[in-house]
Amino acid sequence: MRTLIGNLVAVLLLAGASSASADALKDALARLQARYETTRTLAADFRQTIESPTLATPLESKGTVAFEKPNHMRWEYEAPDRQLIVGDGTILWIYQPDDKQVIKAPLGEVFQATTPVSFLAGLGHVDRDFTATLERDDPERWVLRLVPKVEKRLGTLVLVVRKSDAGVDEARVTDSLGTTTRLLLSGEKRNADLDPKLFRFTPPAGVDVVKPPAY
Repeated sequence: MRTLIGNLVAVLLLAGASSASADALKDALARLQARYETTRTLAADFRQTIESPTLATPLESKGTVAFEKPNHMRWEYEAPDRQLIVGDGTILWIYQPDDKQVIKAPLGEVFQATTPVSFLAGLGHVDRDFTATLERDDPERWVLRLVPKVEKRLGTLVLVVRKSDAGVDEARVTDSLGTTTRLLLSGEKRNADLDPKLFRFTPPAGVDVVKPPAY
């Protein structure tokens, strides 16, 4: 009898914990989506670390990032690995000054709505495009794992979200080959007016412009 009662209590406790976890996930997703929908622009400093089974040591870089809806973004990497990535709403430009090369590609093909980074780029919808789970529910932060509902081989996205304002402190994208890109954001400025020139790019003279064969 004691065993039966003990098992029943355990089941009830687990059910209560599961319900609380489901409520926390629902709350986290609702607040994250609400913040996403009310964010017109976002600018921040970032630190990036790339870890891969094929790399002897992690690759580290830093710079600034800016987003503006719809579908505008700018990633500016500092030396020694200088790089500029600009999405002007239609075209994605990747400028590598040390190589004197510019890669040009259709923005919609590079950042499809089902890819993990699409939510950060302003192209995705957390409820529609991803299956979400709550990895941790800390006192000050949620840790969410987002898996694309379509084309799952493209990877997963883990977000560390502040409970105070539903802002993202950290994002980790892991692809199907086990390469993880970790972004730490700081100095965030939200809904500030950004210079339109940030999202324009003209290839400098003397650089090669490389286009995908289908474009």
